[in-house]
Amino acid sequence: MGFECIRREEFDQCRPPPLGLQRLMMEQVEWFANAARNIIGTIAGKADNGWNYAVLMADKRGHYRVCRLGGDTYDLKAARSRFVVDMEAAEKTAEEIAREERRNAATSRRL
Repeated sequence: MGFECIRREEFDQCRPPPLGLQRLMMEQVEWFANAARNIIGTIAGKADNGWNYAVLMADKRGHYRVCRLGGDTYDLKAARSRFVVDMEAAEKTAEEIAREERRNAATSRRL
């Protein structure tokens, strides 16, 4: 498992749904993705207003859905720590879903 910091343009190329962060007067400041690009996320906010984040997971068709939201912290470092934990949890969930789908496909072929 590993996540890398990516440019906003790379994040936008994944075509995530609108997150409404601009409506909340929060500017996205950091973007991340795993190597497979099936888990992406962003951190938004300002030091005086607090930090929030969104973690998104791609479905089979490549459409991203918000799977975790977090924040309301006034420390960017703390927000990043919680964000990484949620990104890792999303990646584990994606791996479990893939394993279950492979198991179901193998079972249905036997029938």
